[in-house]
Amino acid sequence: MVAMSIDVRPYRDLEPKEMEEWERLVKKAHPPGEVRLGSDIRWADLDPETDYLIRLWDEDELCACTWVTQRTVSVSGRETPVAGIRGVVTDPDQRRRGYGRAVMERAQELMRSFADCEFAVLFSSVTAVPFYEDLGWRAIRGPVTCDQPNGPIDYTETLPTAPVMALGLQPSADLPAGPVDVRGPPW
Repeated sequence: MVAMSIDVRPYRDLEPKEMEEWERLVKKAHPPGEVRLGSDIRWADLDPETDYLIRLWDEDELCACTWVTQRTVSVSGRETPVAGIRGVVTDPDQRRRGYGRAVMERAQELMRSFADCEFAVLFSSVTAVPFYEDLGWRAIRGPVTCDQPNGPIDYTETLPTAPVMALGLQPSADLPAGPVDVRGPPW
């Protein structure tokens, strides 16, 4: 029996075939034309210098993945390096098997290795909030502002049912209290 495996790949090292595998999984989980909360938001592009793809394989099948990023945000006016989660996806036929949890646990392990990041941030979907809370993430009260083509928006006001969430990465880390400006598009 082949056990599941998880790998971590820097975005800059991914081959086109690997990106195509990821894109197939995303399209299976979110078919073209599916209306999703936040689909009218401009999201940050992937960054080859800071982004990692975490993939979970069961035998030779890609079952779940997420991206980990690093950014500098402003918390109450203070520049703060943070880690981030984006694009958590599990194959719809493979859900409820612990794959999403395993990918997130590996992502949290990777983010804790970023010495300068006290906490991590993710932009949650409405339905995923209990999943993330079970992994230790907590909603940020806001406001959380981000850049959009027509100027900055208060993400927490624009999508009040889809919270921005944070996770402490260091034992003494305080979660953000006060305004957060992600200084770019959300990820």
